[in-house]
Amino acid sequence: MKDEKTKTHVIESDDFLEKLKLTKTGVPCLVLIEGSPLGKKFPLVPPKVRFGRGSRSDLSIDDKSVSGEHAEVIVKGQEVQIVDLKSTNGTYVNDQKISEPMVLKEGDTVRIGTTIFKYLAAGNIESVYHERMRDFATIDSLTQVFNKKYVLEFLKSEYQRCTNQKLPISIVMIDVDHFKKLNDTYGHLAGDYVLKKSCALLKDQVLRSHDVFGRYGGEEFLLVLPEAPLQRACEIAERLRATIAEYAFEYDQKKLSVTISLGVSEADSTIQTPEGFIKKADQALYKAKNAGRNQVCVI
Repeated sequence: MKDEKTKTHVIESDDFLEKLKLTKTGVPCLVLIEGSPLGKKFPLVPPKVRFGRGSRSDLSIDDKSVSGEHAEVIVKGQEVQIVDLKSTNGTYVNDQKISEPMVLKEGDTVRIGTTIFKYLAAGNIESVYHERMRDFATIDSLTQVFNKKYVLEFLKSEYQRCTNQKLPISIVMIDVDHFKKLNDTYGHLAGDYVLKKSCALLKDQVLRSHDVFGRYGGEEFLLVLPEAPLQRACEIAERLRATIAEYAFEYDQKKLSVTISLGVSEADSTIQTPEGFIKKADQALYKAKNAGRNQVCVI
């Protein structure tokens, strides 16, 4: 199995995500068993799903051994076929290179570059199991956003991809203001409520389904925005801030004053590693807190 640092990352295009919204449940899927995000289930949306390294693909794989337009899966009723699109390194089903369209069967493995998927037919109970196991491994149980391990893994992968392709990438560090005081005054259950409600508000009202937002630790959160320049990241950060500031938090019939501080950073030539990227955003966050909180700052 690959080292965490070298795992390829599979990214859904905006068009593909829009198709998913219109798709009924119970469609066949490919589960990622080698690559990142490990264990994720990718529904095979009719009539076809295209794989490749370019932005025109439905599922983009950040791997130099993958062609720009590598393969596609064609869904015809109950039959699902995979077709190689004359890729440089080929498409493999059960470790056999395919030269013509092949009908996928339950449990088949599909290898594209160094990324491996497992095919599960529509309604397969194992599909539900994979999704549940992935949630256990990647989701923070309290807030229901991604956990620190997952969001850092995603950041490392996307930082490398965007840097290599000379694309912008920004991150936002978020901290709930005066959280210790809130806990001390109203109790830890009130604190838990604030964290859960804040995350739900941000996911429902601001963030898109494919934005990667995770709990970094305690009351601190990290938002990764691939291909977003600094100005766009600041606009999103301000919407996050305003959403929390304008909501009337209430717990146990007590009104709670809740605000967040945010630090924004875009990758540039002064940043050499994902760790340095986070450090810069953290410095911007502390600047926001020292300036009076409930604001967005950039360094």
